[in-house]
Amino acid sequence: MTIFCPRCSSPALKEKSCEKCGAPTRNKGLAHKTGTALLLCLLLGIANVGCHAKQQSVNAQTETSSAKSANSSDASASTNADTSASSSSDAGAQDSAASTLSFPSWPSSNGAAAFVPLIPGLTVVTAIAQDGGDYESIKRIEKITADSVSLSYRADNLPPDSDDHSSRGATSISSHRTIRVQDLRNAHAYAQTFGLGQPDLTPGSTAISVSQEVLADLKQKKSTAFTFQAGGLKGAIGSLLGGLGQLTQAGGNTQSKDTNALSAMSKEDCTLERAGDGLSSFPVLLNDQRVNLPAVHAQCSVSNGNADFYILDNPDNPLMLAWKLGDNGDTLQVVKISYADLDVKKEPSKKIEQDLQQKGQADIYGIYFDFGSDKIKPESEPVLREIAEALNHNTSWKLRVEGHTDNVGGDDYNNKLSQLRAEAVKQALITRYHIAADRLNAKGYGATQPKESNETLAGRARNRRVELVRE
Repeated sequence: MTIFCPRCSSPALKEKSCEKCGAPTRNKGLAHKTGTALLLCLLLGIANVGCHAKQQSVNAQTETSSAKSANSSDASASTNADTSASSSSDAGAQDSAASTLSFPSWPSSNGAAAFVPLIPGLTVVTAIAQDGGDYESIKRIEKITADSVSLSYRADNLPPDSDDHSSRGATSISSHRTIRVQDLRNAHAYAQTFGLGQPDLTPGSTAISVSQEVLADLKQKKSTAFTFQAGGLKGAIGSLLGGLGQLTQAGGNTQSKDTNALSAMSKEDCTLERAGDGLSSFPVLLNDQRVNLPAVHAQCSVSNGNADFYILDNPDNPLMLAWKLGDNGDTLQVVKISYADLDVKKEPSKKIEQDLQQKGQADIYGIYFDFGSDKIKPESEPVLREIAEALNHNTSWKLRVEGHTDNVGGDDYNNKLSQLRAEAVKQALITRYHIAADRLNAKGYGATQPKESNETLAGRARNRRVELVRE
């Protein structure tokens, strides 16, 4: 089987490294995944329509990353109890033996109330392990009515197919979801997959949290019936059939009973049981402050082992905080939550300005980039605006904009990528906010200045960042 580079997608003639860019390689690249989807087409006897649907489903971005399941290096890591939000991941891969990832034993919580309201503007950033590096998804509540809640979703698509890491676009995907209020109350299905081939509304399911009834059952009865979308190959089948269903319906056909049955096979049905009687203290960055949220820990047995879940102990908004879908399934952890208090009139945030005044330095975790790219995501605009306002309030300041990465990929790659990202931030401040170019200096440091261990999913997320330093 041809080995493809996870960074640049080139055929790699060496078994363990790419001759083009030097990245470590493995044989689970895009071609392998595409070939698997094509094989599914043939096995299902739907080559004429399904092979077109394959292009949609393989390129679809899902919250559980069925097209980009956790790699072996990530599987050997445990998530870090000290987390923070980050920019999107750096491409590349590490070559290590596969093992089972498990969440750490987060300390017990005193059960203090967690105020994370379900309101428009609530934003949840999740770090996900995948082949070739980590990436982040950004989910934001857009509108709430008496009957439904609508949210937007943005995350990275498959990594760029070139070692030219300049801004190219088309490397991220956005989606939308509508959840019925009645399902937020009592649904027992968790439809966590986003992307092409996924319907906007899936009655009987939630998407960003579990229902109030699921949380109540876990706390009162210690168990509850639960359904979620599978990861790995089983989840890939579901994505494939979802895209197929959309195409057949668009062509005026309805899905057959056989197709519906196969689609149902891509879901996991289990009895979710509470793990212990107490609450876990789950670390997260909440409105730019490090806090520990009380979380209910629950587990269930599924086709590929045990699934692990941490749910915010908030009856009005039981967010899913972390989950691993089986022994070799996807691993995700919320690293940042933010919202604006709509009932209180506040001045715009001045934390960056205050940090620069008091410490001469500020860590920036609200600037997001496409996977392995210097393309800045739209969700970064509020932080860019805050940086510009700090500079406008302090006209004598000159700043060094520093780019930092995790250690996934080689040093040359990370040094180049971090430099490009620092320059992209500098250019955005110049062109969008008219900051004088001589007040900004861009410098990339690659993976040379980590904040935390790169052996963990959350540690790598914290290491991918922008820093500002007064000069």
